[in-house]
Amino acid sequence: MTDNPLLKLAQAYVDTTNTLVFLTGKAGTGKTTFLREVRQTSQKKLAIIAPTGVAAINAGGMTIHSLFQLPFGPMLPNSVESPDMHYNPEKRALLQSLELLIIDEISMVRPDVLDQIDVILRNVRSSRHPFGGVQLLLIGDLAQLSPIIRDEEWALLRPYYATPYFFSSLVLQRAPYVRIELDKVYRQSDESFVRILNEMREQHLSTESLERLNARYIANFKPSADDPYITLTTHNRNAQAINQEWLDALTSPEVEYTATIRGEFPGDAYPTDASLKLKVGAQVMFVKNDSSPEKRYYNGKIGTVTLLEADTVHVATPDGQEIAVQALEWSNVKYQAEGEQIDETNAGSFAQIPLKTAWAITIHKSQGLTFDKAVIDVAASFAHGQAYVALSRCRSLEGLVLRSPVSAQNIMGDPAVNRFNVEADKRKPDENTLLAHQDLYRLYLLSELFNFSGLEQRSVKFETLVPDLQTEILDVAGKMEKQLSSYSDDRIQKASAYFREKLEAMSISLHKQLTMFVGSSKELAGKADELLNWIMNRLQLLEAFSTRLFTTESYLDLQRNKKQSGSIYLKALNAKPNEALFESLVSWRDQTAKQENVLASMLFSEQTLAAIAAKLPETLKSLSGIKGIGPEKTIRYGPAMLTLIRAYQQGESGAADQVSLF
Repeated sequence: MTDNPLLKLAQAYVDTTNTLVFLTGKAGTGKTTFLREVRQTSQKKLAIIAPTGVAAINAGGMTIHSLFQLPFGPMLPNSVESPDMHYNPEKRALLQSLELLIIDEISMVRPDVLDQIDVILRNVRSSRHPFGGVQLLLIGDLAQLSPIIRDEEWALLRPYYATPYFFSSLVLQRAPYVRIELDKVYRQSDESFVRILNEMREQHLSTESLERLNARYIANFKPSADDPYITLTTHNRNAQAINQEWLDALTSPEVEYTATIRGEFPGDAYPTDASLKLKVGAQVMFVKNDSSPEKRYYNGKIGTVTLLEADTVHVATPDGQEIAVQALEWSNVKYQAEGEQIDETNAGSFAQIPLKTAWAITIHKSQGLTFDKAVIDVAASFAHGQAYVALSRCRSLEGLVLRSPVSAQNIMGDPAVNRFNVEADKRKPDENTLLAHQDLYRLYLLSELFNFSGLEQRSVKFETLVPDLQTEILDVAGKMEKQLSSYSDDRIQKASAYFREKLEAMSISLHKQLTMFVGSSKELAGKADELLNWIMNRLQLLEAFSTRLFTTESYLDLQRNKKQSGSIYLKALNAKPNEALFESLVSWRDQTAKQENVLASMLFSEQTLAAIAAKLPETLKSLSGIKGIGPEKTIRYGPAMLTLIRAYQQGESGAADQVSLF
């Protein structure tokens, strides 16, 4: 990014504002690289989502529908009053903690999906701001693949939306956003080829460019077995037929490699075949980047199988390498709130040799990949952007062969996209707009400091205990809201001191009354904890800004370093039965996870271990019936867990250290 001012500007927007950013650009301009950089370096609590399972795995995130628990069919605006009503407390805490939401491959997202995300976040976060104040980073290229939407679905959505693209969503009609278009191409260095691709992207291919492109048409071209061309085709059945034909032609024995799948890993997100069948001589493509320092291969690199062993596939690549490839693991990421942080957890994993047969691949699955040699078949292209996606996968014009000549009808564009691009070009940011949006972000955070809607929401059922809430806090904050932009530093400090004093008095009063009010009700105890934790966390911020200047940086630092208030009432009511056994199970789980090099939460949640400690199962069958265990984990880990349970029941000290790990 150091030599690319547009990437630096995008980074500044993500780091120092909460303005919605649409990051776009031609194929090969570094959009995916930027996403990875943000994921690794951002201080914001973030989640990454994408419209399809494969795109989500490639981006290192979740699918949109999984994170927000959305239905797959059309969602009409305002058809659901409280779309979050079925969220469990963990999901609500996650969405309330979110600061940055990254949506990759945004060109494939329907407008109703974006509107539902907006409604959900505003509802969960009790906020009137678009997306509940969460910043969105939308990454994608509208010249590439468009939303997949059936005629009957569009018939339902057409009355509400001008186009099937995300930019027609209702929320984007009112949410301020900037469009940053990357223009430095890293994938191709041939200027004439870059010019052809640019003209295709803009749907006005000149006669000269079309002739130069069609010079790559070679009738009846069929690459030799040792020439690593990959065919990009429009339909999956064509790709499968080509791959099977080539594989069947090889006379060497076939070897099958079976994936190891643990936990939740949806079939539509498998990066390669669960039963991968290979032969010596097969042309294959790597489907994962090499994480070793040598960086021997990357996602999309082509090679030829030279030797098949029980757990290793040897692949020769055109650059002269002989690579021994063993199974690697993909994670199905899920997000959960841990206090004030958002942690990634593995809901499941898919371990397999990171290869797939690759004489052919669909254009759809080639998105994001780069090839040195490709046969392009776009004669049957049926969707906006397909031809451009296919051709832009190639590094050079000399490295591609056309199976049939390209015609003007293959360069399908969408006038709606062109109109949006013209309008969105007016939202091109610069250093001045960045400064303005940084000021708006500071004002937003200041309004959050004096936003007591969360207190009002958590005070339901405790109204008699906080009789002055409306007059002394909510009414005063409401009057301040429209004047905040004019508040001086001194006035901000005085307002912070005022609300700190009111919340301190409220906290003391609540502590005196709540014990009798809550009694033995777990429901009230949980709500009391939520109320007091909210007050204590807000007091930390108000106390700080009653004596220091309010700045974006200081507010964010305090938010990220707040001390978490512990549970007061619920902890006493929910003390775990057989606490010593529970601690032994946690210790054993952490030790086992370390040995298996997985996250501890991927093995068993603490809720599951608490249930085991409470129920004291005596057999594998009874153990498997506990939520969060299941038959596979019972077989693998059940004996060790039952040993711990029996040792606890017999009072054997140190049993947790002596038990062998299964």
